[in-house]
Amino acid sequence: MKTVYKSYSDLLKNELEDLFRLRQQVFIIEQQCFYEDIDGYDEKAGHLLIYEGGILAGYLRIFEPGIKYEEASLGRIVVAPSYRGTGLGEKLIKKGIEHCKAGKIRIEAQAALINYYNELGFKEEGKIYPVDDIDHIQMVLF
Repeated sequence: MKTVYKSYSDLLKNELEDLFRLRQQVFIIEQQCFYEDIDGYDEKAGHLLIYEGGILAGYLRIFEPGIKYEEASLGRIVVAPSYRGTGLGEKLIKKGIEHCKAGKIRIEAQAALINYYNELGFKEEGKIYPVDDIDHIQMVLF
């Protein structure tokens, strides 16, 4: 597997297409959640991509403190359907955590994944709330 970490301006055209396609495939089509994926934050994020033989298997965005939240944060965490259950999600998140230089890390997690993120050290903060008709919760890693 090949791991790539780049700023938005350093991403190649094919990498941009790959990440937008994966986000669309999972968050919009698979989860049947029609929302505006291009939200104005991609240019402010670091982008972590994990490729397997030329196929984008996993992806997430990384934000420095003060951009989305007071803390550093991870977002748009996604693993391609064919790579789920392989441990890639854990590997992806741990690499994302390594790229965060400040203490606390915040995520806006889908509530269905609370236990998964608990196993990676994240703790719930606040109550569950809807985002585009999917329950979410703030979670923090100290």
